[in-house]
Amino acid sequence: MKLSPCIACDSLEFLVSPTIQPAIQLIQCKQCGISYTDPRPNLTELEKHYSEMYYGPENAKFLNVVESLVGWITGSRARRIHEMVTPHSRILEIGCGRGLLLKQLAQLGHECHGSERSELAAQRARKTVGLRIYTTPLAESGLEPHSFDLVILWHVLEHLEEPEQYLSLINHILRPGGLLLLEVPNYNSLQSQFSGKHWFHLDLDRHLYHFSKEGLNELLSKSRFQVREQSTFSWEQCPFGALQSSLNLLGFSTELLYRLLKREISPPWHQKALQFLIAGMLAVPATSFSVVEALLGRGGVLRTAARSQPQMQ
Repeated sequence: MKLSPCIACDSLEFLVSPTIQPAIQLIQCKQCGISYTDPRPNLTELEKHYSEMYYGPENAKFLNVVESLVGWITGSRARRIHEMVTPHSRILEIGCGRGLLLKQLAQLGHECHGSERSELAAQRARKTVGLRIYTTPLAESGLEPHSFDLVILWHVLEHLEEPEQYLSLINHILRPGGLLLLEVPNYNSLQSQFSGKHWFHLDLDRHLYHFSKEGLNELLSKSRFQVREQSTFSWEQCPFGALQSSLNLLGFSTELLYRLLKREISPPWHQKALQFLIAGMLAVPATSFSVVEALLGRGGVLRTAARSQPQMQ
């Protein structure tokens, strides 16, 4: 098997691990820990996984109670971001989905732009007056160099076919010293290590890369970013990641709880009741575990704030 050098550290030494899908394996760099899905889905296969089912019908991705919780968390994130930037900043969110975060930031007085691979999601985001949404590749969107104060990549970098090229382009469109905020699943988290191939955040149909802290930081440095802050906890991602991974390990249908919450399936009521009952019993232990792993620096996500550095001449 011929392998390309690692995108972060250029190493040619890799480990191969099986997954729950027999035709797919993970190739992990021995040096920095970044992994990638092999074989990589082609573009046609990828686009099938970004359908209305992925974004939710009628602009609602989850059950109403979960949608309300997501809205509250998104609003809280927008307020934190607002405190990190100057008033009336120019903001770009790559992979903006339905535009929920940009809508909140626009209401706080910022000039908000978004890019999205799905025309369906982009149409929904455009319903917010004032948002400019691009569906062309970022390199073809006509964005001026050094024209943004902040770029956001929230659980998007792992979906990109060439993350190193995207980061270099982001550095180019950010003003010198501009802020990059990103979050990705942490492949070296304790929940990932304990769950193995049953880890919820592997998402092999859509995630092309799986990042370690060392690998992500090397990739950012290689792309002329300086990491300023980094944490490994998210209330939105970590407790549920631990919970769903635990349910997967117990032998339930893969991602059953998540698919129920997204209204993708509607099994008999007694199957739903059993799944929600067991999930309720495991919710507190899963949340406690996710907090402890984060305190140990091994939480389920890598939440990173980095500053752009001048490009090398």
